[in-house]
Amino acid sequence: MTLTTRQDVAALAAAHPQWFDDGRGVPSDPSPEAALIGRGESYAAWLVISRALADVRDPAGPRRIVVRVPHRLDELPRPMAEEFAALAAAPEGLGPRPIHLDPGDGTRGTGYQVQEFVPGQVRPATGWTDELLAAHARQLARLHERSYEGHGALTAAQLEPRISMVEQGESGLAWWGENYPELTAAADVARLWPRVRRLFEDTEPEFERLARFALTHGDAAVPNILVSGGVPRYVDWEWAMIGDPARDLAFIGGDVWLEPWYLELGRDRLERYLGAYVEAAGVGDPASLATRARAWLVHEVFFVALHFRRQVQRGAGAEYAGRADTLLARLDVALDRFSR
Repeated sequence: MTLTTRQDVAALAAAHPQWFDDGRGVPSDPSPEAALIGRGESYAAWLVISRALADVRDPAGPRRIVVRVPHRLDELPRPMAEEFAALAAAPEGLGPRPIHLDPGDGTRGTGYQVQEFVPGQVRPATGWTDELLAAHARQLARLHERSYEGHGALTAAQLEPRISMVEQGESGLAWWGENYPELTAAADVARLWPRVRRLFEDTEPEFERLARFALTHGDAAVPNILVSGGVPRYVDWEWAMIGDPARDLAFIGGDVWLEPWYLELGRDRLERYLGAYVEAAGVGDPASLATRARAWLVHEVFFVALHFRRQVQRGAGAEYAGRADTLLARLDVALDRFSR
């Protein structure tokens, strides 16, 4: 089975009318139409709409689902079952409802998952007011409500009791060095890494004291946040796991930024944002959250820059090279600021 065209996806959905049951019952003939609405790093996302006459005329609008098809099952950051489990565990209203999972057989073009459609738009940087940041913080507080005593995959038999930021960074660098040594050997990367590692060392005591973990989205950057009626909801949960809540708080941006992924947020705005989170969660130390979030953001942008350069090697546009250069240059300046 392949799911590479709108006809493929529509035919799949037509064979499973029960997927369209959003509380209004199963349509007898959904007559679905499919359209590609996104192509991310790991998945193609297809919006499938029921064109049954009754659904088109319904005041609530036609039924809609999303079929997520991985580009390659063997290159997914997490098994699809992890994302599906995270969506099932997340509080209602934070992300799409999981509908169906076909894990595939490990070959190209097979495997998919079906999810509820999440309405909303990705807001540009100018649309991220303090009010929206606070709403995002409150939604993350809801997501993090349940406490765990360790971190790891949702389906893991046993969770790990501690996170080491130094180990996170070193394992990431080792993977890139083994698979793409020319990228880690680049002058700007080689020059920055000792300072990045030093920041991780300096923040390690905060991670050693971390004893409360939570279900995390894992990639709550701006493009994965859809806003409707002032309410943020989250899509693309492939990095979800039990982890440090500060990671979810970090990916909105801060001292290092790059549109459309990460916002430029000054110290005052970050303090208000983290304050809104602590107020909503009823737990957490803003200073510790800020320290850990800074480390997570540095970790993210450092390795995303390598990812952008790998995309250039794979034939992506030259803009990816510029994005990598910009991220690393801004990280350079931010690390100077952090060390003062």
